[in-house]
Amino acid sequence: MTMGQFLKVAFSCLLVTGCASNIIPTFVDTPDYSKLYLRGVFTWWEADEKYKLVEVSENKFATQIRLIADGQPYDFRFADINWSPTLNCGYVKASIDQIVTLDDYVRANCESKDENFRFTPMETGLYEFSIDFSRFGPARVKIQLLSD
Repeated sequence: MTMGQFLKVAFSCLLVTGCASNIIPTFVDTPDYSKLYLRGVFTWWEADEKYKLVEVSENKFATQIRLIADGQPYDFRFADINWSPTLNCGYVKASIDQIVTLDDYVRANCESKDENFRFTPMETGLYEFSIDFSRFGPARVKIQLLSD
């Protein structure tokens, strides 16, 4: 190996080693979903402690609320106490995700502003409202009737 070749190899090694030792770790800052509340017309859009979400399984949060079936829709969303940009969850697309029906999932966008979900209960009862962040892609919202 000539001196020129040796210097090229040595310089290349130093360049690669120098780059490798300066790797900056990257990470995604996951929002704290345990700070979410069910907010809507039934709470006057306030963050009511009765409707703070609890983690029911890994990255799935839920709360329960008694609703009256009077034919009127309930507008709602999931948001933290400050309406923070990454913790303000409404629908993704109005034509697909705005209207929530029992036991069916719709997609949520947690950087929304005015995209409220809408649910019209067919019977008076206790309902569970949940939002699931466990899958890749948009969070999923579901409503289930627990009892009448």
